[in-house]
Amino acid sequence: MKLTRYMSIGKYYNLLSTGTLFFPRYTNLGDPYEGSLGHIPTDKLIEKQTARLGRITAKSLQPETLAREFLETFEPLLYHDFLREFTFVSCWHQSDIESMPMWKMYAADSGVMIKSDLSSLAGSLGINAEGYQHSDIFQEKHGIDPDNGYEVFIETGDVKYISRGNYIEPVGSDRYFHKQLEYADERELRVVLQLHLGAEQRFNLPYIFDTTNFSPQNMTKVENLIFQVWENIKLSYEKHASILNTDLSGGGVRCPVDINSLIKEVVVSPFNNTDSQVLEIESLNRKFGIDAKVKRSAVEIKPAVTKISADLSKEVTIELEL
Repeated sequence: MKLTRYMSIGKYYNLLSTGTLFFPRYTNLGDPYEGSLGHIPTDKLIEKQTARLGRITAKSLQPETLAREFLETFEPLLYHDFLREFTFVSCWHQSDIESMPMWKMYAADSGVMIKSDLSSLAGSLGINAEGYQHSDIFQEKHGIDPDNGYEVFIETGDVKYISRGNYIEPVGSDRYFHKQLEYADERELRVVLQLHLGAEQRFNLPYIFDTTNFSPQNMTKVENLIFQVWENIKLSYEKHASILNTDLSGGGVRCPVDINSLIKEVVVSPFNNTDSQVLEIESLNRKFGIDAKVKRSAVEIKPAVTKISADLSKEVTIELEL
């Protein structure tokens, strides 16, 4: 299956001139459902998240166990709420043919569609089995101090389109690869880039418990500890969010990309499907050393002409727009 990306001429020029692929911020994608845990009643979510706690507390009355399990169960929810702000996405349409809805949505006046494939997309971005090879370049480009311990994580995958009532696990990357079922026509593959907190930056729950003295019957102390630790977790993530927002204040980030490895073919929009437009894109490609062939769109947007011929003493041709 081919990967395609539709864009205006201006965005195509930026791709070539900067040698970078733009990843918009996840929270700017326009679908508020993205990154959620699904449409599930609050009581069901709490029931699911606390089921393990109930099993544990039924076997043990140790307040330390209760506090530890409560915080370790719910902390990932808070962490992923933080992480959504520092998640960036490059979206691609999967199809072997052109899509008129995509033309209308992303290149309605004039623009291009670039063709690629998953292997070329990953390779051009520096993604391989060992991870993201341009992590250091990315952090340097965006002014992120490597001593702060932030880790760049990148992953590719198909978007899953789910209906109401589906539950998304709070941990892992699945929550960044789902959309509402009504978006299924997009047939999207996406590249997700995130800035994670390193092991030393993430709130250290085991350390908190290992250095706290508990009294088996002192539930008040445990409740106070849970509240205090929960507030400290929130303050810790707010601090990191403030630091990262200083470096990543825009609507997205740019990742270095090997343009020639990425682009296999360029197709000119049917809304400006002229010889002069093809020549303009070819000239632009030559300017930046792009080898990809430029083609005109296969989509016909003019009225179809039907020709009827009759030979009565001489040929008569009638043209109708039908």
